[in-house]
Amino acid sequence: MTRLIEFVIALVLVALLFVLVGVFLPSHRYVRHSVETNRPARLVFDLLNGFQRFGEWHPLRMHDPAISYTLQGEPRGLGAKLLYASDQPKIGSGSFTISESVQNERIEFTIESEAYGYNKTAVFTLDDRGKTVDINWEYDVDYGWNLFGRYAGLYVTRTVGDDIKLGLTNLTGLLATVPNFNYENPMVDVQQTTVNSQPALIASTTADRNISAVEEELDAKITLLRGVIESNGLEADGSPRLVTVEFADKKYSFDVVIPVRRRAATATDPAADVASPAATPTSVPTAVAAPAIAFEGLNLPETVVSGVTYGGPVLMTDYAGHPASLPLIRDMLRAYAATHGLSVTDRAYEEYLTEISETSVEDSTFKVYWPIL
Repeated sequence: MTRLIEFVIALVLVALLFVLVGVFLPSHRYVRHSVETNRPARLVFDLLNGFQRFGEWHPLRMHDPAISYTLQGEPRGLGAKLLYASDQPKIGSGSFTISESVQNERIEFTIESEAYGYNKTAVFTLDDRGKTVDINWEYDVDYGWNLFGRYAGLYVTRTVGDDIKLGLTNLTGLLATVPNFNYENPMVDVQQTTVNSQPALIASTTADRNISAVEEELDAKITLLRGVIESNGLEADGSPRLVTVEFADKKYSFDVVIPVRRRAATATDPAADVASPAATPTSVPTAVAAPAIAFEGLNLPETVVSGVTYGGPVLMTDYAGHPASLPLIRDMLRAYAATHGLSVTDRAYEEYLTEISETSVEDSTFKVYWPIL
């Protein structure tokens, strides 16, 4: 009986000690780590301001490769939400919600998880130092009077802190795969949209990789295609396009494409084929129409073929200026795709909105496209 009483007293003393120590432990914990990247602040911000590539840098998937993610709410920015679920008890289920988003400066995630604590937030702040950007990841959690939580907070610098270090390492590794081109530029305003396919005439060619040779060859092929269009009773259904095939060190291979449609019947042209299908106008559609069909039975020279243009989702931007900057604009579209969880596919192309022979190169205007998945 004496030993039982001693055991009970020992338990009471341990409980009292647990409570006494717990009361004096902090009810709030804060962890912060930083890393440096040479990517511009806009690229870092866009990568973090959505959950499309979250699984590639956040350490949750490294703890459980089978974890499942579900996107909810806004696609990006304020209100975007990611639900996660894991069969591993240490992870369980929860969510991340973007509760604050200040472009190029700050992103706050509100965290719901099964771990001890409440008011959990992960805040990313970006310190732009010119050639480099410091990425700061801060974690805050409150435990209140939950003594078990306060004791758990003793280890938060190791549990959460080590995950933050791992996540920052993953993040810089992922950023290293993003093309280092800052699309936060007055020259571009990238948009994600869709285009419809159209019947077209196509001429393939190669030129030396300098702007004079490319524009001379492009102008010659546009003149050729326009003559073929006229002789076959067709009319242009959009601006001429340059579709990149291979951008090599010394040579540039590309297709010159002009969308076409049957010429509408007029009083002086009763033989025009008004029953033939016309292509969808080149204005930006909200959905992709049925694929176009190439015209058959045309009288074409060996260097021209009848085909169809690309139809589907694209990244697009307007550009006004020297055509020598078009490769840079295309690289900006690639960078935008990478930070937004998109994949460029097929071939980039430009619509020439001004006549080459009638416009100085500095006054040229274009629409630049890159198909995406």
